[in-house]
Amino acid sequence: MTLPSEDRERLLLALRRVDPSGFRDQLRAVLLAHEAIQAARVCGATRRARAAWIAADPTIAADLQLDP
Repeated sequence: MTLPSEDRERLLLALRRVDPSGFRDQLRAVLLAHEAIQAARVCGATRRARAAWIAADPTIAADLQLDP
């Protein structure tokens, strides 16, 4: 038996509140690994949420080639 997985978007939002730098680093790492916003579903957030996070902090996606 396994425990239910935690909602990753909720965890990222909590990290954003308590550690903005850690949040930025985590999201940037996912985007860098996948080099596409659509492929970054692995972070568990909606496309709209990811786009809003990037709009609020453009350094997250600086120098990355992201799909529109």
